[in-house]
Amino acid sequence: MVEERLLLIFSYLLIAGLLLVFCFYTSFSKKIKLFGVVFITAFYFFSWNTYTNILGWPSEQDLPDEFRIIWVVIEEPNKEIRKEGGLYLWVRLLDEAKIVKGKPRAYKLEWNEGNYKKAQFALLKLKEGEQLNGKKTYGVIKKDKDADKANLYGSQGEQEEGVPSFEFEEVPAKTLPPKTLIQN
Repeated sequence: MVEERLLLIFSYLLIAGLLLVFCFYTSFSKKIKLFGVVFITAFYFFSWNTYTNILGWPSEQDLPDEFRIIWVVIEEPNKEIRKEGGLYLWVRLLDEAKIVKGKPRAYKLEWNEGNYKKAQFALLKLKEGEQLNGKKTYGVIKKDKDADKANLYGSQGEQEEGVPSFEFEEVPAKTLPPKTLIQN
């Protein structure tokens, strides 16, 4: 990983050197030279921010639709220092047969009370040794004050598009086929 960073730094220095040659030894107008300096500076910031996504920082992209949760880190918000909280999920993708595939990836979600409770539940289950599969959900059911015993699948609750959330289910234990005795 260090070699890649060094290579990136040397390539930045090479581009800076070429930019200096461009600015000092060409007869272009000052506007074109200034545009070149501003463009290269913006390129540095854009490429470095892109590079940090490759380094393993948590992705702020949407969670996959179905995943196996490996670990959860909860960072609660702190109002005194105006620090936003976050939920960090380390997940692996699932295929159609609910089999894990691919390498683990970290995702960052915004902190909210509902997701916090779900993440806390998942963390407790993971500490107990359980395996959990997760599924991304989008809607939030708004309950009417008279519909406490309402059927969630009926039309009594009003479906509202909400912040992306998730839900977990325990992975059933694998069953092995019975052993048979093979005689020679």
